Amino acid sequence: MSKIIDLKEIEYLDTINKKFVFDNEQSSLTLLSFKAGVERSIHTDEKDEVAQIIEGVADITIGKEVYRLNAGQMIVMPAKTPHGLKAVENTKMLLLRPKHVHK
Repeated sequence: MSKIIDLKEIEYLDTINKKFVFDNEQSSLTLLSFKAGVERSIHTDEKDEVAQIIEGVADITIGKEVYRLNAGQMIVMPAKTPHGLKAVENTKMLLLRPKHVHK
C-alpha cells in the first residue's frame, strides 16, 4: 500500500539516525540524519550506491576525492571504492542501494 512519506520527519541524534523508507528484495531507500560533525567511517560496498542530500551540507569522500554536497545534490558512490561521509551542518540524506551485504 502506498503512503506519503515526509522526508523531513527524522530526528538528529548524537549518532547516525536511520529510517527505512522501503526495503525489499531488490533494493532499499534509507533516510539518514547526521548532526554537524558526525561521520560515517570510510568503508567499501560491493555495489554502487546513490546519496542525495535533502537538507544541510556534507563532505562525501570517494576514493581520494572529497565532494561537498548541498541540499538538492546527489552523487554515485561506485562499487568497491572506499567512501565515507562527514556532516558539515546538520544533514538529512537519502541512500539508495541495491541489496548487498554491508561491510
